[in-house]
Amino acid sequence: MNKVDDTQKSILIGVGVAFLVGILTFLFSSDNAKKKTKATVNRQKAKHYVNDKINSKSAKKLVSKLTDDEINMLVGAAGKVSDLEDKFSDMGSDMKDYMQDKSKDAKKAWKKVKK
Repeated sequence: MNKVDDTQKSILIGVGVAFLVGILTFLFSSDNAKKKTKATVNRQKAKHYVNDKINSKSAKKLVSKLTDDEINMLVGAAGKVSDLEDKFSDMGSDMKDYMQDKSKDAKKAWKKVKK
């Protein structure tokens, strides 16, 4: 049987420790990478939102000066505003359909009354 000598043990321990450190570094750095990527994406979303809604150079400069947390809040608020716009649009469309239906019903009723 081959016995593992002290040098081989040291090498195996060193490789194991290096592997463990590598895994931990990857896990922590990937979390930071995710945060940075999200912040970058949100910053671009904020710039496009400001450009579409305000279209002002000073507003664009202001977005560049905001912190990542402020950008996240801006993007979150913009998302809520967009959701509200969609809901109001749907409600307006529903109201229009309702009014058209009632107008048709009223015309039918008026024709019956005239007879």
